[in-house]
Formats: sequence, C-alpha cells, structure tokens
Amino acid sequence: MARIKRGDVQAVFEAFGGGGGAILRHRDASPGSPADFLGSHGAIRPFARWDGRQFDAADWHVILIADIEGGDSTFTKHDAEKIMDTLEVRFDLDGAPLETSRTAVKRFLRPELFDLEEAYYFQEGRLIAPFELAAGEHELHCVVTAEAEVVFENTIHFLIE
Repeated sequence: MARIKRGDVQAVFEAFGGGGGAILRHRDASPGSPADFLGSHGAIRPFARWDGRQFDAADWHVILIADIEGGDSTFTKHDAEKIMDTLEVRFDLDGAPLETSRTAVKRFLRPELFDLEEAYYFQEGRLIAPFELAAGEHELHCVVTAEAEVVFENTIHFLIE
C-alpha cells in the first residue's frame, strides 16, 4: 500500500469542500483523493466514524474539522465570515492543547447536501508528520464555541500502529 504523503494530507486540508469534492464525485477517482470525506486518506476527524480507527505511524495525517455556513441564494461569503469569525475551535490530543491553523473561507460546492442554496466553509486542523504520534491509543477531544457557547463537542479514540 502506498504511503500517505504530506501533499496528500495538505490536499485533504485545503480541498474538502471545493475541487477535492468535485474530483471525488467522479467514479474513477480514489475514495480518498483529495477531499477524504470517509477518512481513508490520512484524515482524523472528531466524529463517531473515526472513533476506534487505526492509522499507520509511518504515514502523514491531518487532524481537522470543517465548519459550513449557508442559506438561501442571497447568502454571501461576507455573511458566512461574520458567523465564522465568532467560532473558536480547540483540539486536545491526549489531554494537551493541539496548535492548529485555519484555511481560508471558500465556497462549498455542494450546498444541497445540507439543504442550502449557497454555502461557505473553512477547515481547522493540523498536519501530523510520520512518527510524530507515538504508537498506541490516542484520545482526541474537540470543542467548538461561538461567543463562549459550546456548539459542538466530541471525543474519539484512535490507534497508531
């Protein structure tokens, strides 16, 4: 099996709701390239689908979460940014804060997936180099707040082999 490289997880981080999703919709595209909706190409997201998953220590990974904001056809990028500017994302890995970065706000190309006409998104997360995570079980906790109110919180466990 081919190793997951830095460029692969960088593409997952940058291309989730845009071009990566378009590539993924074509039947001959790899299920992980480059949007990684299912977690098969280095992504570790704080959702039940990733709880208990196993990953290879020699691969690159990206710990991340996306925020998607939208509305009817009059919803604009500025509307999304006003909402997104109120959001604070915090990841704790094995009980310690994880430093993250946020992508630019981009148009989400499949707003109909969320019954929206227009949508925009960002992702927040961190690329993880091979062997940066020690072999064994890890706990990932994520909390997203908007103006000090928790809007999302979850903990998953995953295994590095």
